[in-house]
Amino acid sequence: TSADENKLTSYAPSSRMAHLDAVACRTLRNCMQDVFEDGPKRDRRLWIGDLRMQALANYETFQNYDLVKRCLYLFAGTTLEQGRVGACLFTEPQIEVDDTVMFDYSLFFIPTLLDYYKATGDMETLKELAPTGWKQLELMQAYFDETGLVQDSDVLGWCFVDWNLGLNKQASAQGIYLYCVKAAIEIAKILGQTDRMESLTADYAAKKAAAEQLWNGAFYVSGDNKQISWASQVWMTLGGAVHGTAELLLRLENSDAQKMGTPYMYHNYVDALLKVEEKEKALQVLSTYWGGMLDEGADTFWELYNPENPNESPYGGTIVNSYCHAWSCAPAYFLRKFF
Repeated sequence: TSADENKLTSYAPSSRMAHLDAVACRTLRNCMQDVFEDGPKRDRRLWIGDLRMQALANYETFQNYDLVKRCLYLFAGTTLEQGRVGACLFTEPQIEVDDTVMFDYSLFFIPTLLDYYKATGDMETLKELAPTGWKQLELMQAYFDETGLVQDSDVLGWCFVDWNLGLNKQASAQGIYLYCVKAAIEIAKILGQTDRMESLTADYAAKKAAAEQLWNGAFYVSGDNKQISWASQVWMTLGGAVHGTAELLLRLENSDAQKMGTPYMYHNYVDALLKVEEKEKALQVLSTYWGGMLDEGADTFWELYNPENPNESPYGGTIVNSYCHAWSCAPAYFLRKFF
């Protein structure tokens, strides 16, 4: 590992929370090598979706800022055609970007860069890599219609969001775009780029207004079948959509909406709960969801966990599942930063 355990301070408000934190830290530690790996078991790639979450946990724990910086430069230095940030890259036998592209993962370069700047104050890196972020926003315009609404999967292509083959991604993609444009506006403000900040603010307003085409009076719906999912409501809330409120998230609990399937999506759910000041509920989710893995005997957190079916796998068999997975280290971030 490249994690310096001497920098790790103890966390012990309660035995349950301390246990969650310790397992999350161990999960993160085992995924910190030459880059932030997704997990030590399978392909050991650097994925930008995982990186965003690993970096946040790292800032509160091992504080290896140079490793985050290295990963950001690797993504910016290995872009695909037209400057698109790839979803992942290999580090062995040489640095090579995969040809996998995802709508959400390309955009996540922007908030990951902003989070790095906030943690380090590294203005030089922010200035040098911001153009890579601007380029992602420019490229994503092709996926929106004339009203500013993102198109469904036939145009959108692969947008990961969560491991759920039945999940429609349209509404989540709209919310993710809003979330990432907000980060871009903040970067432009920090860099003193007034014109860019104004154009991005106008773009955000247009896309936010367009999101209301998906509002049915109770939930944001997605796709031709007007699917209701937890993911759609979470991302609209994080993106700052008009109806992204505590009431919206709490309303989900008595609905038959498509559920979440991974710690990756649960991280975003906890983040959304904190955004709408449902702090007690956020702590409860950390305790019950990640705690459910503890109760199953986990000593590192898993790639996916369905409390109703702990043996679930997106690969056709649990033997392929990763049981130490980077995107699952959320408790170390949330507990240390907010609790």
